[in-house]
Amino acid sequence: MTPATMMAMLDACIAMCQMCMDECMEHAAHSEVCRMCAQACKDCMDACMAVKDMMMAAA
Repeated sequence: MTPATMMAMLDACIAMCQMCMDECMEHAAHSEVCRMCAQACKDCMDACMAVKDMMMAAA
């Protein structure tokens, strides 16, 4: 896998997590499942951003 491909995949994952997190946050006050989903999306997004940061620092 090339670095450009990996960056594109990370960008897609970050975008997907952001959209899911935003949607789940609309229901989080009334649903524990939505709150947990929003947190999982945030954690995944943070991890993808950390990998991107490490890749950019190594380049």
